[in-house]
Amino acid sequence: MTREPGGTELGSAIRAILLGKGQVPDPWAEAFLFEADRALTYAEVLKPSLEAGAIVVSDRGPFGTVAYQGYGRGLDLALIDAMSETAWRGLKADLVFVVDVEPGVGLARKRGSQEHDRFDQEDLDFQSRAREGYLFSAKRRGADTFVLDGALPPDEGFGQVWGATVERLEARLATRAKGQ
Repeated sequence: MTREPGGTELGSAIRAILLGKGQVPDPWAEAFLFEADRALTYAEVLKPSLEAGAIVVSDRGPFGTVAYQGYGRGLDLALIDAMSETAWRGLKADLVFVVDVEPGVGLARKRGSQEHDRFDQEDLDFQSRAREGYLFSAKRRGADTFVLDGALPPDEGFGQVWGATVERLEARLATRAKGQ
């Protein structure tokens, strides 16, 4: 398992800068920091794990940069896509889940949580743009991306994730068996 930002030792320092309550970086600096973390995660976690035959589960990924920096901050999507492609060296996730929730509901849930970051302080318009960015990313990516209703009870959401994951793993094993 890994997360972005912060899936590596240096990534944890980047996470503190990006999500902390200190100085807010310039929007492009923010995007480059996320991509630097993504490149580290690829080199130190994703590539070695995948080469060893492991299944990797990651929290976030390129969809987040499209959502927050592209849609939220208004940065150029083509450049963000090129940066993410470079950071992950062309790697594409096999399966992506986007938990969609109305921004007001999401912010209310975060208020009840112990974890808060700088992005939670953004206004409702920013949160709505970020949500639009996640949904855009999901639609653009296509069939290997599942948008889950964030208003569902956690058991139901987990059931959907589990079902899609098992289906994907069984298909992958069947393909490997035919190739041997």
